[in-house]
Amino acid sequence: MIEIYKDSVKCNITFLDEISVDDIAIIENVFEEKYDLFFVKFVNIYSVPKVLVNLIYSKLQSGTSINISSDRNRLSRYFNKLGFKIKFNTSFENIQNINSNHKIIAIGGSANSTKKIIEILSSIDTTKFSIFIIQHIDPSGEFLLSKILAKYIKNTKINNIIGGEDVKSSNIYIAPNNKHVLVHNNKIFLNTSEKRNYARPSISKTFESLSYEYKNDFLAILECGYGKDGVDSIKNIKKNFSTLIVQEPFECEKADSIVSKAIENGSYDFKFLTKEIISYLNIISINKSKDEWIEYLLDEVHNIHGYDFKLYGLNYVERRIEAFMKKNIIKTYKVFVLKVLFDKVCFKSFFLDLSINITCFFRSIESSKIMLNLLKYHKNSYNIKIWSAGCSSGKEAYSTAVLLDELNLLDKSVIYATDFNDIIIQEAKNGLYSIDSFVKAKEEHKKLGLIKPIEDYFILHGDYVEISKKLSEKVMFFVHNLENDSAFNEFSVIECKNVLIYFNEELQRKVIKLFYDSLKFGGHLFLGPSERLPSSFMNKFKVCSDKYKVYRKVS
Repeated sequence: MIEIYKDSVKCNITFLDEISVDDIAIIENVFEEKYDLFFVKFVNIYSVPKVLVNLIYSKLQSGTSINISSDRNRLSRYFNKLGFKIKFNTSFENIQNINSNHKIIAIGGSANSTKKIIEILSSIDTTKFSIFIIQHIDPSGEFLLSKILAKYIKNTKINNIIGGEDVKSSNIYIAPNNKHVLVHNNKIFLNTSEKRNYARPSISKTFESLSYEYKNDFLAILECGYGKDGVDSIKNIKKNFSTLIVQEPFECEKADSIVSKAIENGSYDFKFLTKEIISYLNIISINKSKDEWIEYLLDEVHNIHGYDFKLYGLNYVERRIEAFMKKNIIKTYKVFVLKVLFDKVCFKSFFLDLSINITCFFRSIESSKIMLNLLKYHKNSYNIKIWSAGCSSGKEAYSTAVLLDELNLLDKSVIYATDFNDIIIQEAKNGLYSIDSFVKAKEEHKKLGLIKPIEDYFILHGDYVEISKKLSEKVMFFVHNLENDSAFNEFSVIECKNVLIYFNEELQRKVIKLFYDSLKFGGHLFLGPSERLPSSFMNKFKVCSDKYKVYRKVS
């Protein structure tokens, strides 16, 4: 999706969320127009297709003035590596602040909110909070909610507010009909001043009062209902650094007016399903040790997203978590867990940090020579299928394609390159690399004594290079999770270097079983120098090189 704004001298182009083929066609036409300056902004985008990168480069080379900015550090680094000047604009959207120690909670709603309030409060430890409930209710049902809650909630006092009470933990305070609820100096007051938003009690009045009283210790939850009561308090809630959760509108059925208007306002902290509200409140009500928080987080990431990082080496995961916390100035593990689970930007950033992205062209002279010999072994095959698993940025897969071409085997070969990180796969598919990467590749290529010039495989674009069509059409990139996904072909060679070292023994065995099932009889498995086959597989492979961890399937 793109947004374009023009005046007489400049053109502002904003890419939002993802970039389609149609967007590229539109931008090609826009770039043909005459403006003194183009502003190109990328919002909530982590990777871009190479056609857009090359288009921007072409326009810059022709003398067009283009200012590029991004709100994602990942994309900024990508452009910088390719030699582009880009501004990392943190003002768009960054990892949000989260308070893990809310003590005061208020839930405000109207029609269709009662059932959700009961579900939330009966699913959390209410003893940890002081909880206010402000509803637009019929006078005949004034005390009904307290009676219903008493059936589900134990160890917490449920109060129909009469005025003058002190605010205490492990208490639920229910607003009476036709009176506003205010708090000052930790004491509850009632008044009958004029209605606000046609309502008394007014959600807005109570939210604002609690926000001014408790600042960042206050958490407001805006539930289903008609009208707009509560929405006009958002400005003051945010001014006082309190937190606002808005119920996901589609769960309100037709009574979604309040929450929809709050979302249109745009200043809320979270838009949650009911189950997410419960999960959030449960987390802020508990305390755990570092190890317990890490275990809890990994369990939840697996439940929510399907990635089982518990099967990675625990020391590796802990190091990545600590580095991430330091980089993002996160001081406690509890806040870290809240951010990763409930802030999509933070989860994406953490996911990228956990991904293994260290690679280069022709990783080492000796291993490249061994790969040449492996490929010669399969030269009489009708076709050669190679799997580059955990391909990262694609450099190893493209290196293998160069070696195949050196042996005149590329035409009958195809390389399947996979990684579980979709952003890495997009970058690898682009086949765009820094000029420094090319210079190093050229040095290694020369040391290998290869005859065909390396320039045949790259297109030079100033400060970056592009993989030529000769290679790119023979390397196919896919998202594939070694933990969960199954075998998808029968391969002559599988290369997976320096990936297993990050996995625990259970996952290592599972991945080797996947490789075994994916290799044809006589096929070769090429691991990293610090990796080896589990003992249970030693009778299924012949060791071709113990030093460089090369194995051939023999049973």
